[in-house]
Amino acid sequence: MKTNFEIEENYAVQFKNRHIDLHNNFDFIELADNAEKNEITLKFTKTKGEWVQEGEFSRLIFLLKNVNYRYFEEGDDSEFPEDAKRLGEITFFPSNLREVNDSFTLQKNPEENDDLMFLFENGRVVRVNCEEAELIVEE
Repeated sequence: MKTNFEIEENYAVQFKNRHIDLHNNFDFIELADNAEKNEITLKFTKTKGEWVQEGEFSRLIFLLKNVNYRYFEEGDDSEFPEDAKRLGEITFFPSNLREVNDSFTLQKNPEENDDLMFLFENGRVVRVNCEEAELIVEE
């Protein structure tokens, strides 16, 4: 998998020498699975809070291209609805361990055949294997 970002401490990414805290500074807003283009997009928007730096990006899009594996698990946000918007961890994870969807590894870059997993606070899992994972940022 080719990427234009690195994972930092499983809650953030490094993009063009900039630390982006996905857990604290961004809310998940949409998942779009475009089978016709064989792409998946995950969209995040800057959260509202006094702790978010003024110069933080307003929106992030993870564009996953040439998808060859996708797994989605819905979470349970009945008790804490805000947890559906909050990313818990982001990780590259070995594709030969697809029965494990609740764990993460500490690695910055994908190894050959790794999946990219997004684990949300409400238990939602988005797991994708693709040729390219591109992070697009909007000021």
